[in-house]
Amino acid sequence: MDTCGSPPPVKRNRKSPTDNEEDCMGIRAVLSDEYNEIALIKVHSCQLETKQQLQSVIQELSQKLPRLQHLKRVHDRNVLICATSEIGDAETLEEHLQRYAFSAKVLQALCHQVQVVEVPARMPKLRVQYEQMMQHWPCKFHPNHYSESLRNGSNFSISQRVFHKRMAQLLAKLSRDVNKDRPVGICVDPRQSRIVSIAGASESYGHEHCSMLLVDFVARSQQGGALRSELSFVEDQENAETTLRGLPKAYYDYLKENEAYQDLQFGAEMSRKGQPQQQVLLDAEHAQGGDNLSKYGPYLCTGYDVYLLQEPCLMCSMAFVHSRAKRIFFLRPSDNGALVTRFQLHSVKELNHHYEVFQFTTDGSLT
Repeated sequence: MDTCGSPPPVKRNRKSPTDNEEDCMGIRAVLSDEYNEIALIKVHSCQLETKQQLQSVIQELSQKLPRLQHLKRVHDRNVLICATSEIGDAETLEEHLQRYAFSAKVLQALCHQVQVVEVPARMPKLRVQYEQMMQHWPCKFHPNHYSESLRNGSNFSISQRVFHKRMAQLLAKLSRDVNKDRPVGICVDPRQSRIVSIAGASESYGHEHCSMLLVDFVARSQQGGALRSELSFVEDQENAETTLRGLPKAYYDYLKENEAYQDLQFGAEMSRKGQPQQQVLLDAEHAQGGDNLSKYGPYLCTGYDVYLLQEPCLMCSMAFVHSRAKRIFFLRPSDNGALVTRFQLHSVKELNHHYEVFQFTTDGSLT
């Protein structure tokens, strides 16, 4: 058979085991229950006899019972009055309304054909929630493209996603090859994808968890740190623009000697002279919501991404709140984890700082 005119066989690229691991690994944003559930509350509603009553009823309701702002107050001549929970057990709806001095005509209209309906308890954060809530009662909705991207996994660019997955793989390798299969954490400055610090759980530190050590090692890069360590840390070179003081030599040398990691960048920005105190940073963050790492320079974990092999416990999760971490990524859930397993600390509204949380998945449902 003459094969002179046949095209050469197509060569398939061989994938390494690392490539296969990356293909099946996803990144899932851990969102609070407000993004997932549809909470409903019971509300008294009435039906107006005529449309002419609408203006006076809505005018007095908005002045005297300015509740339920996330809902349309009127739907097909049905008017929302107030939540059933606002009325005492020994009180009727009419008696409750009389306390607000409604006019006689409006009071009569509000007490006509009263019924209890279930309506959304809060404004939807996602379009899918909005569509579900509309089946109960018309509500207001302000689309947030970033929130939608968190839910559908499009918030990261391809290059960012590749880097995040690489850090997840690196956690497993450092744990296995350097830290005797114990938990490891990596702190990264996302502006230049520089590794600021690496820490691993160790018998030498007793009760100190990996995350607590990581925060302390980051502080070392800023001329701080509270723990006395027997570890050897990388020393800064003269006139260096970044500092390597937060990197234990064991991890740094392992990465520098491994050909697969020669392209990694290391070092934290030097602390700036005249850097503001903590309260100034917190006030600026609260008032403007800007990137304080770029504005003022490093302060603990402000603006940094943290990658953890294990989901942090409550103590460690709070440490990242106090140190102002930007995002937490973790690979494996923990029995006492405080971000997914037992609790969602980052969704507690009363905290004065909130970071985003992402979990690496290996089920292939997200890429």
